[in-house]
Amino acid sequence: MSELDKKIREALRDEDAAALADVGDEPSMFETIMETFRGRYKWLAVMAVSWSIVFMVMGVLAAIKFFQAEATRDMLMWAVACILCLSAVSMMKVWYWMELNKNALTREIKRLELQIARLARRIKD
Repeated sequence: MSELDKKIREALRDEDAAALADVGDEPSMFETIMETFRGRYKWLAVMAVSWSIVFMVMGVLAAIKFFQAEATRDMLMWAVACILCLSAVSMMKVWYWMELNKNALTREIKRLELQIARLARRIKD
């Protein structure tokens, strides 16, 4: 928890601090990753991970074939195949990290909405 988080928690009233404790702290990396497989787009996350594995295997096989090739043309072909496969893996990983970031941002926005709703209720009462 950062220094700013500590100052915010100290400034909150007791009831708000208790409600904020119910929301909980930041989830662990494992919990964050598992959230992507529970959401509305879980099929997309499963497909991305599956294709990442497929492209990784193809990239490794292309690298092995590169070192086994004897002709320059074959070496060039296998090198390009390896680079393309590993680039595809990289792009899918970037997409996946963007999904994790989107989920974290959504979680923070929902926390803000909760705080605003509580503030509005307190002002109304």
